[in-house]
Amino acid sequence: MDQIVFFWTGKNLFIPEYFVKSIIKNFCKKYKIIQVSDTKTNKIDGVDVYIKADLPADIMTARLKAYSLVETKNKNTIFCDADSLMISELYFDDFVEGYHLMKRKRNSLINHLHPEYFPEFKNKYFMDLMPFLFGAIIISKKENFFVHLYNICTNLPARFHRWYGDQISLHIFYLDNKSKFLFFDQDKYMHIIDKKNNNPKEDLQILLEKKIHFITFKGPKSKKQIIDYFSLL
Repeated sequence: MDQIVFFWTGKNLFIPEYFVKSIIKNFCKKYKIIQVSDTKTNKIDGVDVYIKADLPADIMTARLKAYSLVETKNKNTIFCDADSLMISELYFDDFVEGYHLMKRKRNSLINHLHPEYFPEFKNKYFMDLMPFLFGAIIISKKENFFVHLYNICTNLPARFHRWYGDQISLHIFYLDNKSKFLFFDQDKYMHIIDKKNNNPKEDLQILLEKKIHFITFKGPKSKKQIIDYFSLL
């Protein structure tokens, strides 16, 4: 069975609960839902496989280690951000065997002073150092490569263990392994909402007509609309 994997830590399960509900509501049991969490985070209702592990305290290294625990060989697996809703069926037959990344669509100057000082980012653009989005990564019938990202990240300065370390590690690994990677189009697979939408019904209808697979909510204002969008599915 094809796998959908998400990572979550913490007592507040509101966001990942709606991600799981969106998969079950729309696609019943077409996918195996895998939750990877630390030992203090509870299992979410509807999850098929619950992987609980001792993870690093910092969020970036924790996520990379968590993802590395999932068996992917001879399986189709997508690793998704939990602050998402799945709105249309994903056909893994569209993906040949290999590692599939989603290229970033927007480019902007990185704020090297926030959330803390990153001298490496001064006068750099996201496309320069973080050209891939981490919100959806597909491994089709290949071995899990996240252990390599975890090892890269742990050797970066500690600030990358807290911020940006997942994307930076992915880019470093990609540069040394370009031939292993393929790409899929963000416009077809993921729509990102980063501010309040005044007409979620109309927006969702457009996304469904385009057969977008996932909506991802970034920022506190957009996350408040997860229920609004879910109720319209």
